[in-house]
Amino acid sequence: MEQDWALHGSQSLVPSKTYLAKLNRSTSILPDAIGISAIAIVFLLWEMIFPSPGIVLLFGLVVMAYVNYWLGGRDVLYPAFTYTAIWALVAAAYCFCPIEIDRIGWKTIGIFLAGGASFSLGSLLGNRPLFRRRCTDGREVDSTKIRDNPQARNVLLGCTLLITLLYIVVIVRMAGGISSFNLQFLLKLNLPDSPLENMDSFTSVIVVSSGLLTVLTLWVLLMEEKRKWPIVLCGICVVLYPLLITQRGLVMMAFCGSITLLLLKSKDRSFLKTARPLGFAALSIVVVMALMSLTKPWTQGPSGYSATEGAWMYIAGPLATFDYAVYHPEKFEDQPAAVFAQVLTPLSELQLVHYRTWMEVDGQKTDRFVFVPFPGNVYTAYKPYYEDFGTIGCIAAFALFGFMEGRLFYCAIRGNSYAVFLLAYLSIALMFSTFDDYYHSLSRHLNIMVFAIGYFWIMKRIRIRL
Repeated sequence: MEQDWALHGSQSLVPSKTYLAKLNRSTSILPDAIGISAIAIVFLLWEMIFPSPGIVLLFGLVVMAYVNYWLGGRDVLYPAFTYTAIWALVAAAYCFCPIEIDRIGWKTIGIFLAGGASFSLGSLLGNRPLFRRRCTDGREVDSTKIRDNPQARNVLLGCTLLITLLYIVVIVRMAGGISSFNLQFLLKLNLPDSPLENMDSFTSVIVVSSGLLTVLTLWVLLMEEKRKWPIVLCGICVVLYPLLITQRGLVMMAFCGSITLLLLKSKDRSFLKTARPLGFAALSIVVVMALMSLTKPWTQGPSGYSATEGAWMYIAGPLATFDYAVYHPEKFEDQPAAVFAQVLTPLSELQLVHYRTWMEVDGQKTDRFVFVPFPGNVYTAYKPYYEDFGTIGCIAAFALFGFMEGRLFYCAIRGNSYAVFLLAYLSIALMFSTFDDYYHSLSRHLNIMVFAIGYFWIMKRIRIRL
């Protein structure tokens, strides 16, 4: 299924040919070689002045990002480049972190570099035809076969407006009325004794699930809607959710997916063309995350952390906390398996398997806090796979994720609507892999698949004559 916007942005992409295949005699790599050498000299000097293994991690990721950039046809949306480039930026934040932070060991560096290499290899294999039969390019599809159904989008937008209004009513009622709906109440929602802990089942569904529907509707509008006002209206609804309740995951999901869809519309996705807007977008999300951290208990009070310190803790901290997990396995040896928790939990309730959830073991849904030296319970995307399957299993998992991302990228730039939508959805797992793991969220994956099939396969085929 092809969309007009997909045709608009596909001319600058050469997914089936790598940079090495396009290389000719007139192309000089001397400037690139000089640039890499200059970076290596700077890193070497810094290592001599401030000895730290983190510089090796940073340099290795920079080299991998450079190679992936060319293998991906100089496209910043190529998954392997996005993955290694973001990891390189986070490694740089760790190496030059202005607050005190624990040093990471060589084993941790080896896992990160091996994971980046396996993800890159998986993306390279996924971003190519799987069979000898020539894959039909989206640009070759007869435009008369394209059928659009604005009624389906209008239904989604109407549902979004309705459920957002209901969400606001629920939060106001929880506050006890308009007069009690103030900043103090909003801060209280994020404290341990939050009113959200005593929600009934109906309120829980509205608060937890309505934001996801709003974000998915925004993506559909960005993909297909030519009018601006529905997109703006839906975007306002998306912004309301984190303003009322601090939902970092929802903010990151909306940000990553929207950036991906906007980039897919661009004719030129080279680094030089997109560096400035992407840099501004990255800085904006960091500022937003830092401001949202002010609602957390550990930032409030005279001994709390500032917004700036919180931003550094969120960006650089996961590398140090994962290193702690690697070198202190006894701290987590009694933790239940995390990768298939959403499958094992219902099976355990049916008494088919023996499995204890994190809530049963630790009395909380979040991971355990460690001190590095500040408190942290975010361990990058690697921890669940490392704890459950060891180093080899961890590397194999990220090779699979790289293949999935590369395959979606290959199909998305050819105009496949399902691939475009799923690429936008998995962008949060890709872009925030240094922060947390979203690949093993099996229940959410199922919800996304149901939404994609329900909209692209069912709703768009139903037309009501008015």
